[in-house]
Amino acid sequence: MTDRIEQLHRLLATDPTDAFCLYAMGMEYARRGSHQAAAAHLEQSLSVEPDQPYAHFHRARSLAHLNQFKEANEAIEAGLDIATNQGDEKAAAELAELRASWDRNG
Repeated sequence: MTDRIEQLHRLLATDPTDAFCLYAMGMEYARRGSHQAAAAHLEQSLSVEPDQPYAHFHRARSLAHLNQFKEANEAIEAGLDIATNQGDEKAAAELAELRASWDRNG
């Protein structure tokens, strides 16, 4: 069976600006605990398609794992702005809860 990362790399080779594929790559790296790679791929996905509240959410989580809390909070704020502007109450609530969980634990 082919590794998921390998599959995603092959897909990106055909279209390096595929925001969904970059997002999926970030998610796969995060699942494996490779948060530097995860944050980088999620940032690339956002550079192609910036209006993804969940890409900001997961990027913030990876940045927090890397102890980059200033950047993580900036990602949350960007995601909250987007979710609010899109009327995506679920994403906004999840981003706000992530921020609140850091406030409670930090």
